Amino acid sequence: MSKQQGSASGVQSTDAFEWEVYHNSETNIFELSKKLPEDLVASLAREVILRVASRTVAAAVARPVSQEELLAFSTALASDSPKSAAQIIAAERKAGRPAEDIYVNLLAPAARQLGDMWDSDHITFAQVTVGSGRIFAIMRSMRHMFETSAPAEGPAVIFASVPGETHTLGVRMAADFFRTDGWNISLLIGLSHDDLLAEIAQISSRMVGLSFSGEHSLEALSQLIVALHICAPHLSIVICGQEVEEFRPILELMGVDGIAVTMEDARAHFTRLSQDKT
Repeated sequence: MSKQQGSASGVQSTDAFEWEVYHNSETNIFELSKKLPEDLVASLAREVILRVASRTVAAAVARPVSQEELLAFSTALASDSPKSAAQIIAAERKAGRPAEDIYVNLLAPAARQLGDMWDSDHITFAQVTVGSGRIFAIMRSMRHMFETSAPAEGPAVIFASVPGETHTLGVRMAADFFRTDGWNISLLIGLSHDDLLAEIAQISSRMVGLSFSGEHSLEALSQLIVALHICAPHLSIVICGQEVEEFRPILELMGVDGIAVTMEDARAHFTRLSQDKT
């Protein structure tokens, strides 16, 4: 599923809350939770909460958020209403609250509150899954607000193996193939989840190819995709590997920008994405 631009009405905007993206993301997350094992769903919920809650650097606060407002927002996130929490965010954007301010001073404390409520059994697993999924969908709907300028050198792609993966020949070959083809490639292999995220954050690239070799890597891949969507919303993500076709229905629900079985597939995806970002 590629990045979407514009509102449901088709009017392009760089700062409005994108309702169509939110609706699609929330629907996909709900469908994904039905396809994955419960323990993996719980891991992804915790990944969302951890990554969002850890955001602490913000620009000047547009308007302080009271404890009452924070509680109301957290309650809306875990409620039966799919739009209540998103409507709060849309209203904040319409009132002029900066996107980064929303991330740090509303979404982050709400994520921490959801986590605390889950740990203390004040909300159920189902509620925290819904709440964390809506936080993720809200952030996806604001992705376009965090676009960065194109790197000076290009076209540039990060190729990375999924944490814990020992079969790295394929991703090494892909990196060599693209370098020979004139691409600026950064290759990251053998890194832990946190170290890989830290390395990606330091590299000036707007596209990443993640090597996937089968079901044994699905949990690590899922957590990495979720973390990248949150920590690096400007990145376009392509999943590469000979086993991806079997998992296409799941991977598409995760909001990736391309799925490639062959080198030619990968080149077509990255060429399209590099042109989209110019």
